[in-house]
Amino acid sequence: MQREYQKPRVGISACLLGERVRHDGGHKRDAWLVDVLGRDVDWVPVCPEVEAGFGTPREPIDLVRGAGDTIRLVAVDTRRDVTEPMLRFIDRRLEELAAERLSGYVLKAGSPSCGLDDVLIHDDGEGKTAETADNVEIKEQNFSADSANSAFRSGLFAGALRSRFPTLPIEDERRLADPGRRRRFVERVFAYHHHISATRSFAIVRVRGNAREKTMDWAAAEEPLEIRLHGRPFATIMRTPGADRELASGFLLSERIVRSVDDIGTIEHCTDRGPEIAAPHEIPASHEIAAPDESPAQNVINVTLVDESRLARALSERRQTTASASCGVCGRETIESLTADMAPIRSPLSVSGADVAMLPQRLRKVQRVFDETGGLHAAGLFAADGRLVDVAEDVGRHNAVDKVIGGRLLRDELPLADRLLCVSGRTSFEIVQKAAVAGVPLVAAVSAPSSLAIDLANACGVTLVGFVRGDSFNIYTYPERIR
Repeated sequence: MQREYQKPRVGISACLLGERVRHDGGHKRDAWLVDVLGRDVDWVPVCPEVEAGFGTPREPIDLVRGAGDTIRLVAVDTRRDVTEPMLRFIDRRLEELAAERLSGYVLKAGSPSCGLDDVLIHDDGEGKTAETADNVEIKEQNFSADSANSAFRSGLFAGALRSRFPTLPIEDERRLADPGRRRRFVERVFAYHHHISATRSFAIVRVRGNAREKTMDWAAAEEPLEIRLHGRPFATIMRTPGADRELASGFLLSERIVRSVDDIGTIEHCTDRGPEIAAPHEIPASHEIAAPDESPAQNVINVTLVDESRLARALSERRQTTASASCGVCGRETIESLTADMAPIRSPLSVSGADVAMLPQRLRKVQRVFDETGGLHAAGLFAADGRLVDVAEDVGRHNAVDKVIGGRLLRDELPLADRLLCVSGRTSFEIVQKAAVAGVPLVAAVSAPSSLAIDLANACGVTLVGFVRGDSFNIYTYPERIR
């Protein structure tokens, strides 16, 4: 399966999409947001009032300043305080939005919940605080940089959104009526999208001494990029997505396929599946962002050379490397190809958390060449009780793993179902692959795994442990092997 272009996910006040969620049952559909920008982003609609249970139609609400400069959300006619249910909704919804990995947000201007900084604060009589449903005083939330005494401030949801996601591009539809601001917002959204595309989230078990906690963690994205010359496979490079044209250009320069930019005719993502979306800096000044009929392939770059005579020479001299005859390779295809001829590891190995925590220290003590040079990686093979069985050093961490596993192969000791592998540095998918082929059920490292390493470990039945430092570490897959 080819990994296709993923549009930025952008939060939006639902009424701006034409949803009838306003207090009077109406909407505030914005044509540019829906018909133009909507072609290039995936909207995540939110209506705080409806989702907090206020219903439609409903009584209008205001922000009200009470005693002690507390800010409350109060129904206009009945004076019913609805601050508490709104704050409960905000806490829950912001955590859900964190999982959405948004690249931007568009809010409804002037809304008591969604206004950015233009919500009028009403005085409730002579400084009196409106009564809450629970008769509980609610302190002002620090949602805005505005002074508490200002006549205007952020709506409750908008302020909390800013506080929870301080770097997220956020605008309202009123500001986006300005062409310059509109363009800058689109550029920021796409830049933010490229940034978060370099990471993946995973559920992990975090171990700190004797305490364990299930939580989420981020890993650097690792995916293959296939470089083609005139549509023919040339090389596959593992990389973090982003700046693929630059990566391919630099790689071809280092391989001496090109000598200068003048040797490159075109360089673009594979378009077997449709035209490529414009990059943010390529969006026309009219803001009519052209949406592709189909998404481009994001893991394949096709390069054409000005001098086609270089092509045959480049392909004939090229070392054989992993490449796919299909339109690219992606994490899923790579994992399926790597696991096609082996069953998942089902080792009954059981290791104490204390022994796992000690692996890097025990490995470091036997890195003799590292002591002299400071420039080598190490791989150590350990017994289930943490006893070191074998070690190898190399300038390449993959080579160090090959040396350790190769030594066991020459002794006819595979599979290594009762052994642990510990490596210095980070864990890429190649290290997990090598361990899985040798039947090693647990791989630990002092640094982080990549996203593809985690995916592959999960598919192969390998317990993957990262950030092993002191008495703490993170378990990314199969935590049941660590007691």
